[in-house]
Amino acid sequence: MNGVAVLKTVSRWVFPLASGTAVAFVWAFPHLVSHTVQMVILAVVVLLLGLPHGALDPWLARSTKLQGRLGSRFVFHAVYLLLSLLVVLAWVLFPTACLLVFLAISAWHFSADWRQRLTWVWRASLGALLLLMPIGFHTEEVAVLFAHLSGEGGAALAHALALPIWILAFLMALLASVAAVNRQWPLAMELLVLLLLAYTVPPLVYFALYFCLLHSPRHMVEVFEQAPHREHAALVRTMGFYTAAAVMGLLGLAWLWSSVSADTLVMRVVFVGLAALTVPHMAVIGMASWRRRHSQKNGW
Repeated sequence: MNGVAVLKTVSRWVFPLASGTAVAFVWAFPHLVSHTVQMVILAVVVLLLGLPHGALDPWLARSTKLQGRLGSRFVFHAVYLLLSLLVVLAWVLFPTACLLVFLAISAWHFSADWRQRLTWVWRASLGALLLLMPIGFHTEEVAVLFAHLSGEGGAALAHALALPIWILAFLMALLASVAAVNRQWPLAMELLVLLLLAYTVPPLVYFALYFCLLHSPRHMVEVFEQAPHREHAALVRTMGFYTAAAVMGLLGLAWLWSSVSADTLVMRVVFVGLAALTVPHMAVIGMASWRRRHSQKNGW
């Protein structure tokens, strides 16, 4: 089994199996895992399984001629780093507004996981529900987490975004029903798993499972399938190098907020770090997609 097949297996089978195990564990031992333990687990799995998919951005840029010669390669990395630093600066100055923007762009970014199976309207709805479900199902817990990120404004934002549970469940079940009507059985089951997971497990566990076992592997599969087989080893090396670089950046965030509590520190390093990486990551994906469509249109 090659690497691409392994990644497909992870997103197709490991995600639902891990989700089912998490649901059963939480039902059996609802108070066993503290917030602090959840945060540490989240940080570890995001570093090991989540960050590497964004580390493929330099290859995407090279493959679509966003960067090539040494000069343009330097410009690409400089702009990427500048965007990340601007996100961190904006978060320091406007924490609540940045949290809201981060949720919005994350919803749109995550919706791309189903762009080959859903129209953009259904995708956008699903992307929003992915983030609104844990907020509505676990409002007080999310308010505490958002307060770590953005203070009192973050907690107020959680309450403002908390839709009634029955609305969230109905909308997600509706999406699953549409998939079932169209005989997209794997998609329907995936959506029901996400609904059950969001309702049952703590929000941090939900995010870790979705981000690391569904979103990240799915993106890596797409990149590896686009790349010639002879470049796969280079892709793995690229992931390792740029993941290590991202970790160094996260250590810088840890130094920036070294005076806060341990829980707040972990939350900010993980989620502000992800925000700082998500903005340039989305820019690269969007520009690479545009260049690919443009080149196909012109027969390049």
